[in-house]
Amino acid sequence: MSTDNLGVAASLDKYGEEDLFSMLVRYGLFVGAIFQFVCISAAVLMSSNESLDASEDEGRLIDEPAPANANARRLHKIRKLEKKKRR
Repeated sequence: MSTDNLGVAASLDKYGEEDLFSMLVRYGLFVGAIFQFVCISAAVLMSSNESLDASEDEGRLIDEPAPANANARRLHKIRKLEKKKRR
């Protein structure tokens, strides 16, 4: 580029030189984008690991008893209803 072109380009630059704040914002946006990329990548990779665990749970028989926690909740609900009936 010739010196005339550089002068014209400098006059068209409406922002001028970068100050410290604009540089911090620019690099902060880059760091934020990288952080988001890492988080989304981790979520995708971890969800693929969970799908392997879920497929093992689907293989269990239907006749198997429900977990103890579900039975405890059902018993609690029944006791609560009986107590309510006594009032």
